[in-house]
Amino acid sequence: MKWLAVFALALLAACSGTRALQASKNVPYATLEQTVQVGSSTREQVRAALGESTSIRFDSGNEVWMYTYPAASGAQGEYVILFGGDGVVKKVRSGEVYRVPK
Repeated sequence: MKWLAVFALALLAACSGTRALQASKNVPYATLEQTVQVGSSTREQVRAALGESTSIRFDSGNEVWMYTYPAASGAQGEYVILFGGDGVVKKVRSGEVYRVPK
């Protein structure tokens, strides 16, 4: 349950006006879906397939990585991966980046 709270905090930070976590690599969404499997993909497998990502490490051993992808609407999407302390994917979240009109 602790990891869920950590993941929720990371998601809230990602949605804030000042981004706490900026994606470092743009990857097609289909590649992300094929590569990242909850419960089985490891950090090493994801890194080998997708390359380095911006990450946040927590004292608990959990780690959050983020990639971007081109969304169908022409916007940019973000794909957030939560790794547990054992290095295995625990949860993923994806969605279009919300932008405030100027």
